[in-house]
Amino acid sequence: MNPAPAEFPVVDFDMLDPGFAQDPYETMETWRALGPVVYNSRHDQYMITSYRDCARVLGDTRYFNSANVLPEMEKAFGGPTFLGMDGSRHQTVREIWAPGFERKAVETDWPARIRQVVDVYVDRFVERLRSGESLDALSEMTRIIPTIVTAQLLGVEEDVYEDFIKWSDATAAVLSARLDSTPKAQEIFAEGAAAAAALNSYIGDLVGKNRAQGASDGTLMAQMVFDDFGPSMPDREIIANGTMLTVAANESSAQLMALALYALGRHPDQRRALVADRSLVPAALEEVHRWLTLTQSVLRGACSDESRVQGFTIPNGSAVMLLLGCANRDPARWADPGSFDVFRPRKAHLGFGFGPHICLGVHLARLEMNIWLNRLLDELPEYEFAGDVEFGSDFTLRGLRGVPITAA
Repeated sequence: MNPAPAEFPVVDFDMLDPGFAQDPYETMETWRALGPVVYNSRHDQYMITSYRDCARVLGDTRYFNSANVLPEMEKAFGGPTFLGMDGSRHQTVREIWAPGFERKAVETDWPARIRQVVDVYVDRFVERLRSGESLDALSEMTRIIPTIVTAQLLGVEEDVYEDFIKWSDATAAVLSARLDSTPKAQEIFAEGAAAAAALNSYIGDLVGKNRAQGASDGTLMAQMVFDDFGPSMPDREIIANGTMLTVAANESSAQLMALALYALGRHPDQRRALVADRSLVPAALEEVHRWLTLTQSVLRGACSDESRVQGFTIPNGSAVMLLLGCANRDPARWADPGSFDVFRPRKAHLGFGFGPHICLGVHLARLEMNIWLNRLLDELPEYEFAGDVEFGSDFTLRGLRGVPITAA
């Protein structure tokens, strides 16, 4: 570990402290007050707090790249994925799937299919609540809906959906338990490793099935197999990208839905405003993402002797932590940023990222959440928390442990 240059303010803070994830905002505001770049000596990382600076770093791979993420991607998904790539290779692999995720394609091809899934699982969930049950909305509803939508995208057979949900849930559970050293966490790790292996094996079978068919059927795995770039991409890489998409899409959408339930449960007057005026729903979902920001931080690496933030040169090879949750509450961009307000004038936030690595499925996620929330407000305009709602121990992906609710 090298000492930070003298011009940088220094903090010594354990970002892995589970307590920090419960409410990190007050601490991050003290960092913002120190300057545009703050060096955390505990982790040898340069932290960026403002919206403008985080967006610029995310958008400029000449000076800040994602090479330090690639080993983590390989470990998690069994091979390299485009999340850990930059430049032409990242763009080439991403472009295989990009046309199907463009806004026009998503809004043309997917609304009816998403509504079918949403109607079944929202109605089933609400019926159980009305019968007097108290349920965890995360495990009983919001995890299921995006997993089935993703399964359809990949071309998973319907009779495998139940296993696919279990594999995806168990693999994603490792993310929220990775900082835990208890015996229960060790069980989660073991189950997650087995689930990831099963998911990789199944997606590998899909690759083989598509290759045997000899022509693309339009599913995402078929596109990976039959795209012009496909022959030079090893199966290990195709499978890793399929597994990454499954876990990333399912976990992010499931948690964003859960966070919406949490935010609207804490602000019932604003929820009732949505019930009365559905034109507010898209802005409300963006406000949930801004206010709570699921992906609180992303890591980049300074890759040039000219890697600068507001005139401060970050040493080449250094780790740079972009505090997206802090950036999404930047008072230079939003008035009263610590308040949740569905009537807030819309401005772009960094919840879906920015630049070349902006979330590939952003339009699908927005459509999915919009259809889901409208249906839920139809069937369950009033609800209450049935217990404490806690965040997990992982600050980086600051999701909820569960959302226990009951019909009001």
